[in-house]
Amino acid sequence: MYLVTFILFVIIPLIRGEDYYEILGIKKSAGQDEIRRAFKKLAIVHHPDKNSDDPNAHDKFIRLTTAYEVLKDNDLRKKYDLYGENGLNDSNKKQTYHSWSYYQNSFIYEDDQHVINLEENDYFENVMNSDSSWFVNFYSPMCSHCHHLAPTWKEVAKLLDGIMKIAAVNCEYDRQLCYQVGIRAYPTLIHFKKNSQHGVHYTGEKSQEAIMRFALDKLNIHIPEISILQLELFLRNRIFTQRPILILICGDQQNCFTFDERLIVAATFDKLVDVKVFTCENDECHEKISFNTHAVYLPMHNASSWEPVFFNSMSDINALIEKLLEQLPDPRELTDNDFDIIKKTEFNVAWLICFYIGDMANLKDLNLQMKKFSINGANLGKINCGRNGQLCNKLGINRYPVWGMLKPGGAFELNHGKATNNDIIKFIQIGVKTTNIRALSAEEALSILQGDNENKVWFLDWYSPWCSPCIRFLSELRRASLEFDASIVRFGTIDCTIHTMLCHHHNIQHYPTAMLLNGSNTYQFTLQKTAVNIIQFINEKRNPSVVELTSENFNHKLAKKKSKVMWIVDYFASWCAPCQRLASEWIAVAKSLSSLSFVNVASVDCEAEASLCASQGIRSYPNIRMYPLGSEGLSKIALYNGQRDSLSILTWITKFFPKKVYDLNPTDYQRVLNSEYIWIVDFYLPQCWHCQKMEPEFAIAAQLLEKVKFGRINCNFYMHECAHIKVFPTLILYKPKQKRKNRNNIDNIRITATTAEAIRDEILELINFRMKHDEL
Repeated sequence: MYLVTFILFVIIPLIRGEDYYEILGIKKSAGQDEIRRAFKKLAIVHHPDKNSDDPNAHDKFIRLTTAYEVLKDNDLRKKYDLYGENGLNDSNKKQTYHSWSYYQNSFIYEDDQHVINLEENDYFENVMNSDSSWFVNFYSPMCSHCHHLAPTWKEVAKLLDGIMKIAAVNCEYDRQLCYQVGIRAYPTLIHFKKNSQHGVHYTGEKSQEAIMRFALDKLNIHIPEISILQLELFLRNRIFTQRPILILICGDQQNCFTFDERLIVAATFDKLVDVKVFTCENDECHEKISFNTHAVYLPMHNASSWEPVFFNSMSDINALIEKLLEQLPDPRELTDNDFDIIKKTEFNVAWLICFYIGDMANLKDLNLQMKKFSINGANLGKINCGRNGQLCNKLGINRYPVWGMLKPGGAFELNHGKATNNDIIKFIQIGVKTTNIRALSAEEALSILQGDNENKVWFLDWYSPWCSPCIRFLSELRRASLEFDASIVRFGTIDCTIHTMLCHHHNIQHYPTAMLLNGSNTYQFTLQKTAVNIIQFINEKRNPSVVELTSENFNHKLAKKKSKVMWIVDYFASWCAPCQRLASEWIAVAKSLSSLSFVNVASVDCEAEASLCASQGIRSYPNIRMYPLGSEGLSKIALYNGQRDSLSILTWITKFFPKKVYDLNPTDYQRVLNSEYIWIVDFYLPQCWHCQKMEPEFAIAAQLLEKVKFGRINCNFYMHECAHIKVFPTLILYKPKQKRKNRNNIDNIRITATTAEAIRDEILELINFRMKHDEL
């Protein structure tokens, strides 16, 4: 009773707090996982159903659920961070509460040790092109069928542990991921084969038997049967094998393992142990095999000591798997010298290394856990930091046990996730792939920062392991690193809890901080921290499409602008969140307009160029300004006040182009059909999103082609002219009148391209080849 009172004393003040983060007892950097866990712990204690004697329980819980509902929603959380509760709609503040079972059931798989919980930041890197097969359950806690399936899914995960990755994605919290995957109903079960990008939907019954049958059939494992002669040769070690062998014994007198149990054993030890079956059909085989022998393990050949291991009276498949694990070789004990040799010589091998302190003989569970990881295709090693302290200090090992990956090529990384089997397996799988990212030592980081690697480009991430956004960004960084060869750009991470002085010396004030180093140039990464933005940022710095204006070049480039060119400039501040969101859209705008010689897209960093921005009267960010055609210098300015996405901005810009796209009515359309010119006509619907996306591309294409006429027909108004159009938008090219076959058979060509440059190229190809062929 005393303990309960103490807990309430600690937690209740949090619920009375004014700040939503204080209410949940979390930091402002907390991730979605941390928010859910914090709410779950508090909800258990404070739900009114459990506190009927407290007259304030209802109000407290409304406060708690309000904080949770706001912070779990990324859009609401952003509003709250910027404007506080006043920035939220009233509907979001008046939160009701549900029964405790509602909230309890919102966290269906979170605490299950066998089901892997996947989120957007690790779904693609773990499931796509994986060396393991995956079976993923996309569910919603609001779905009753999902709750009915949950016990079955957990049992399937337990039965298939080590055989197939059984995972779950909560579509209430990862709606964007589920939308990308194409989830339309709950629960949706999708199976992915090894090294696959496309899954197969499971459409069978939601029973354990049916799901297990489907999963085991997808393993595609064949277990060969051997003859009594082969058995005898195996037992006498007369057949050379590349791997140890497990022979499952079956017959009239034996209690045979079932077909599915054999598949489970073979899949569990795939590529480690060859599994075979021997059927004892008469008394002759019992001269070699006892009646109570269920399996025989044949280790790899060893001249000094080799003998079969008989598993007797062992009808339980899990007991057999445990015994078989004990037979596998212990992970190799490594020294600091071994570590350096492996790093320098074994370029095609991955090593999972456990760093520990103490006597491994007393860490039996840890040793057995390591053997299970051998199933995942990496070599296993262990390093005693008591005897190799200098190496462990150099690598930043400050807790035990901790897992690290020495990757093919020599890069090294530590696992900053949980020490559970599932988390370590995820770490192994992504670590083997991401060979172009490494944890940097102080010496390596200094060498890079001092410019000793002049011919190498580095993307550096300064982070702290306790920082949740840092851990999420590490995952995005790994995904981005897969897109670049080390000859183009290398990725390095610097742990500021280890390299404190280095981080302090380089003025790292918040985590994560990322930057691109190219020779003497350093570019701060200020975009939203996603893999897509990292890739775009690096490509943009390598081949810029946005002109960076400074006080040194502003007058030369913009203040002396000629009337035949136009400039569009984004005045921004790197600390401004809307500016950060705009940055990637602005690059997309620049790339779309890059083929037009009279258009320049630029940006000004007002934090670095404060006096320049002040001289232009910039008082808010981002500030998008156009200096249009027909004006010189800064004499004329157009301000943009629309939505800050690339499509909206592009559509606005193209309105200032010279008029080359004509809105056609029925009379105009008839003139097109009888014209002496080549026409391309866009049949569109104003409400059609793809038509809206086509509009600026069509306008840009019109600027690229001098001898082609461009027109648009609004099919809402002119349905008769659009009667032959089935899909919107549709682009049709009409040949000049004299090159058509006859007036009753209009020779027109459908254009399939969707971007300006592709439209230009397709039209030019048709003009240069098909029309010349018609003339011949």
